Amino acid sequence: MNTVTRTLAELDPEGGPSTDITAQDEDLLRAIMAVPIAEPAGKQRTHVRRTLVIGGLVAATVALGMTTVDIGSHEVGASPAAAAVLERAADIAIKTSDPVVGPGQYLRITTVERSWMSPMDLTKLGSDGKPLYYESLRTQHAWVPHDRDDTWVFDERSVVTDRVSTDAPTPGSVEEAHHTWTSPGGRSTNWHEHTKYEDAAWYASLPRDPGRLLDQLLAGGPRYDPREHYEELDLAVTPILTSGLAPADVRAALFRALADEPQVRIVDGISHVDGRPAIALRMGYAQEMLFDQQTGQYVGTQGRGTDFPVIPQVGADQPSTTTIVRTAVVDAAPGQD
Repeated sequence: MNTVTRTLAELDPEGGPSTDITAQDEDLLRAIMAVPIAEPAGKQRTHVRRTLVIGGLVAATVALGMTTVDIGSHEVGASPAAAAVLERAADIAIKTSDPVVGPGQYLRITTVERSWMSPMDLTKLGSDGKPLYYESLRTQHAWVPHDRDDTWVFDERSVVTDRVSTDAPTPGSVEEAHHTWTSPGGRSTNWHEHTKYEDAAWYASLPRDPGRLLDQLLAGGPRYDPREHYEELDLAVTPILTSGLAPADVRAALFRALADEPQVRIVDGISHVDGRPAIALRMGYAQEMLFDQQTGQYVGTQGRGTDFPVIPQVGADQPSTTTIVRTAVVDAAPGQD
């Protein structure tokens, strides 16, 4: 029994084997517990039998802040450090609740996608002998009205930000010119037809119990070999979390459900979103969820693209694609006086 496992066992004598953790988590949790923490403010949570309150820094890796890890409630689940991030995100989602959109106002959803692109022929090289890969930055906005049956407004543009070969598109050039369009009731977003992820009635129909919610979402998606369960998780969870429209209690339930998934692990190192440090949790293979290190809020996803060809500008530990989502309540939308 390692030192951190022994510490958890002392806190929870009835925990048994479920309290065992990996060497990676031992390092993470030892660093966390080495930092003094302030007394937690507000009422402590009581919905789980065994909890461990932790806070502070994971040295040179992550800063979790004050949070709660439901170590004893998971017979087999995400790593304790990952569970801490997910539990914190769930608490923050409920605490911050949903933005209130009043009459005449809009919920503005901003989606920023940064990704490396390649030609169809991956073996094709430029005249300088370098691959024709380039990085694209796509920004999309959706203005969703107070009355969802009214007119939705969308805009989009993308520019080139980097390249490998001088024959690839030039950084700063416009890949897709800025354009704006509208859709009654959001029935067509121009990115895809209106789906359940934009449907308030569908969200209202979902169970709020974490286990039942994830089971229902997985049942409605494609099936994979058990070894590729992470693919099912990604397809079930990511469209909801990146929609900008999922209610706070649905997002919180998803985070708590993922804390029971053994393939969810914390990623070494610090990711950055607009210059702000973020914690990355990997769902199995390459897809990662991003959480703001300071606020604990979910901010988007990133992918390591392990099946993507080697890109000289992208290190082995750097993402090849990142999607960030933000929401805000605004008083107007383009062209809607």
